[in-house]
Amino acid sequence: MVWPEDWDKPSEDNKELCDLFSSGIWHDPKDRSLYLKYRYYKPDTEKKSPLAVYLHGADAFGDDNLSQLLIHDIGTMFARSEWQSLHPCYILAPQCDQKKHWSRNEIVKTLQNLVTSFISDHDNIDPNRIYIYGYSAGGIGTLSVIKENPGFYAAAVPICGATGGDNISVLLKTSVWLVHASDDRIVKASYGNPGEGSKFYLGSRDIYELLSKKPSLCEILYTEYPEGWMKDIMGVNPHCSWVAVSDIRQGSRIREWMFRQRKK
Repeated sequence: MVWPEDWDKPSEDNKELCDLFSSGIWHDPKDRSLYLKYRYYKPDTEKKSPLAVYLHGADAFGDDNLSQLLIHDIGTMFARSEWQSLHPCYILAPQCDQKKHWSRNEIVKTLQNLVTSFISDHDNIDPNRIYIYGYSAGGIGTLSVIKENPGFYAAAVPICGATGGDNISVLLKTSVWLVHASDDRIVKASYGNPGEGSKFYLGSRDIYELLSKKPSLCEILYTEYPEGWMKDIMGVNPHCSWVAVSDIRQGSRIREWMFRQRKK
């Protein structure tokens, strides 16, 4: 796919932030054909710290184990010194091969196995503060992962994502903040709200309208940027709502909210 000219570009210091990450690869011990390459960041502290799992979009599919962080700021935003000084955390950034997709069952299972293995290998990770977020295909993947692992993650931020209407209520077992632009034409904020149990996709607005009416111990929040806002304010394509989330000022409420959440 050729990305639009108004796609966002990484900031000047993003490459320096990428260099703070180490690389790894995880193989399924029962099936070596199932694996995920990943980058990870380890905080400079001995205290119990949260883990932020980040899922990239389709523009970073591949096997170079770098594009997932290099092409946007959204993957490295928690590695900035300003954030780490206030909220030291681990960051896990796997890369999905372009022949696959985050929402495929075997990838969801492989990803979850990687996450649990990574946690067991790092004693300082707080198991009650595991977060997951992603944009576009990674937003779809984020919703797929918390559907299959209800209650495991303390919070999720799916950005310009979507999901099927099947088993939608299980999302209420995780605190979720959905993000979308109303004029996104690549992944729509709404697909006509086909309803719970539908085999069709539900956009972020559809998901919120369904779940916000149901009782839950977990929060369900939604930010929808109005038509023209992403282009006029952030200077990017309406699909690039991840730019607002990673922006120092615009995304601060979402980021702070996520790191306040603890497993219910």
